[in-house]
Amino acid sequence: MKRCYDCPRGCGAARDDGAVGICGGAKHARIAKIIDPFEYEEPCLGSVTAVFFGGCSLGCSYCQNHKISRGGAGEEYSDDALAKVFDGARGAIDLVTPSHYLSAIERALPLCKRDNSFIYNTSGYDTVDAVRRASAFTDVFLTDYKYADSDIAHRFSRARDYPQTVVNAIEQMRKTCDEWTEHGGKRILKRGLIIRHLVLPDCVQNSIAVIDDIARRWGTDVVLSLMSQFTPNGVGEPSVRLRKIEYKVVAEHAVKLGFKTGYFQEFCSASSAYTPEF
Repeated sequence: MKRCYDCPRGCGAARDDGAVGICGGAKHARIAKIIDPFEYEEPCLGSVTAVFFGGCSLGCSYCQNHKISRGGAGEEYSDDALAKVFDGARGAIDLVTPSHYLSAIERALPLCKRDNSFIYNTSGYDTVDAVRRASAFTDVFLTDYKYADSDIAHRFSRARDYPQTVVNAIEQMRKTCDEWTEHGGKRILKRGLIIRHLVLPDCVQNSIAVIDDIARRWGTDVVLSLMSQFTPNGVGEPSVRLRKIEYKVVAEHAVKLGFKTGYFQEFCSASSAYTPEF
């Protein structure tokens, strides 16, 4: 009996035999929504088709997509059907929260009728082995680095091991060297790594520690996306809104460190407009 240890939770669910893992996933990938084109990712990714998978191995209390990450939204796709989704996409395929369906994605890829470009859009809560496997088909890793503080990681995501786990995962992702191209007058990241960080209310010191760690480990040339779009989801904490001064402090710290490539969000991004309807 094959058991699943694809994610750091290591629950060992026999998903191929019908069991459901702690992530909410069974054998076949569950897709909650496909958005084509999806216009809310970093501009250097160009035009993308977003495939939102249901379930999640991390399960953050404040998840803005909680209706699909913790609910049962979506429908299961056979391996052949998943391959057809990939082949029907326009532009790069943005795999949103794919980690717990890595095995299903791997089974679908040989069934594709064409070569596709993939963005691995992950929480960063990945094993090194999973990242190594994903590297076989991933063009751009779009990863979160949520927490440098293990207590905050435990409070919001029940994952005290997140800080070390995400560092190990990004070390493996960083082996994919950045490769840029021009398209329509815009600079596009063809291959490489983008590290995102969402600033949370009352967690400025955690954010500063994250930014410091990114600069120390991978340098200030890495593509950094510093997000202000936190919006209370009404079901978990934090239940208060991010204050403008909190984001300003973190953004100014990133500038002071000398980050050269990346994105800052307008503070007006902290709204439900960044949360797709599921």
